[in-house]
Amino acid sequence: MKNYKPIAAILFCTILFSCGDNSEEKELTTSPTETEKTIDGTKVDQEIQAPKPKKDTHVKVSKTEDKLIGEIWKLPEVQALSDKIERESKGKRHLVGRVSSEPSDDQEYYGISIAEDNGEALATYFEFRIYPDNSIYYYDVVEDQELTLKEWRARK
Repeated sequence: MKNYKPIAAILFCTILFSCGDNSEEKELTTSPTETEKTIDGTKVDQEIQAPKPKKDTHVKVSKTEDKLIGEIWKLPEVQALSDKIERESKGKRHLVGRVSSEPSDDQEYYGISIAEDNGEALATYFEFRIYPDNSIYYYDVVEDQELTLKEWRARK
């Protein structure tokens, strides 16, 4: 009866480690499947590619939001920064646009953020506001100030 403690400890550790963190799991892709095809009466193995699974996103963007983000992507400053990040990271990092706020009772604009997806987090470079009349303003987070694009470009 004295040997039950080491056995219980080993069993407990085994159970504990088998229930470990699954964060290291990789996304599995479907592999090609093989089928048989008959050519001139002879069975031939033929490799058929399975359709690639669609990547599902957790954020659904409306047509309006997609259009607003598209307007921000047209700005030369955003284009230049995007090209620079792509070039310097050799295509590993990218800019992304996202709706950071929507019109509500206390604000009438859409907030659009332009950020770098560095693989671990989003690093925001630009904050813009688009009003119902389609006017675009740059929001200076440090100064807590809204600037027209003309004012913003003059300050750079």
